[in-house]
Amino acid sequence: MEPVVSVIIPVYNAEHYLERCLESIQRQSLRDFELILVDDGSADRSPEICRRYQARDSRVQVLRQQNAGPGAARNTGLDAARGEYVTFVDSDDFAEPCMLEALCRAAGGGADCVMAGTLVHYAGGGSATISVTKQPRLFSGEEVKQVLLDLVGTPPACKTDSLYGASVWKLYRRRIIEENRVRFVPEDVCMTEDTVFNIDFLRHAGQVAVIPDILYHYNCAHAGSFSKSYRADRFQKELVSFRTLEDRLAAIFPRERYRLALQRLFIMRTAYILTQEVLCHDHLDRSHPMKENIRRILADPTLCGCLREYPWARLPLLRMVLAGVMRLRLTGLLILLIRVQQRVMKSSQNL
Repeated sequence: MEPVVSVIIPVYNAEHYLERCLESIQRQSLRDFELILVDDGSADRSPEICRRYQARDSRVQVLRQQNAGPGAARNTGLDAARGEYVTFVDSDDFAEPCMLEALCRAAGGGADCVMAGTLVHYAGGGSATISVTKQPRLFSGEEVKQVLLDLVGTPPACKTDSLYGASVWKLYRRRIIEENRVRFVPEDVCMTEDTVFNIDFLRHAGQVAVIPDILYHYNCAHAGSFSKSYRADRFQKELVSFRTLEDRLAAIFPRERYRLALQRLFIMRTAYILTQEVLCHDHLDRSHPMKENIRRILADPTLCGCLREYPWARLPLLRMVLAGVMRLRLTGLLILLIRVQQRVMKSSQNL
């Protein structure tokens, strides 16, 4: 008999957090699930931990592959999944005991996808709740298309850049995934593989349920050292991601319907890349060519076109100032703004 839910967890060098994650799944109030652990070439004790849980719980399946990234690991899990629904969990995160039950209950009315709230944990011990609705909501037909766009990027006046986030803290009907061969694109090709997956899924979804329940704990506290996360080619890959998303959206909407959502996503992700340039210089390597790299990014024709078209003056205040400085290519002022913003964020996360 097929399980109700397939829970897919990519595992890569997660020995310090993996057991907490697996315990949170094993303690689910909904018992009819399979747990697919995909070891993505771990070099620590993660494979041993996976085998131990497999030995004591028949619902656990362990798959192994050479390191290919979380998207490829999720695809391996999808190929093996048998559940009516699929959900993804990251190995350094954890779930509330009622997560699967609450998601499946919300899907019971015919929803092909269910989105819930999450609690984000920061390195300083602070946290923030992400929930986009106060009451359960069910979207259908053209409303689902708007959910898709809000997942890519919100209207200019919205305080948050995206309403519905990543592929975690969601439930997907597996039939739609398989009938339309929805898979994660390679991470080395597109850095927004979660967004691409959700676009490819939602374009075929009939109904989407959004619930206010905080069911998932998203851990930013140990996302890896900055020295490991900085990538010199990140902006070039972001350009590839922009074009990949534009191709996907152009197959669904006229340009004027998706333009603002895509441009907001690209502008704000570029702002994150510019922030990394400053952090690399300030905390890792004082000889890092921060100003040169920032000037080069700000002069990129695709970015300049987005900033020229986008109504950045309608953004919330801080984002408006940041986008305006980017548009005017005021490198020195931009660096100062980023440094001030980082200090404010660090202080608020430690509260």
